[in-house]
Amino acid sequence: MFTMQNTEGFDQVTLDRMNSEVKKIMSKHDPKSKNYTKNYEKIEEQVFDRYCTEVFRPSLKL
Repeated sequence: MFTMQNTEGFDQVTLDRMNSEVKKIMSKHDPKSKNYTKNYEKIEEQVFDRYCTEVFRPSLKL
């Protein structure tokens, strides 16, 4: 779960969206599956990486 304590630079609205997206994707997986935790971490990483590229678009200041 993404929180202000384990992420930096995101506002609470964005964190809520990210958590919602992870929850929606994970709803398709069986929580009793032996790979559930591994899948959860993988999905969190994918969502985090995507939001980092979409929300934080670095610009070059000349």
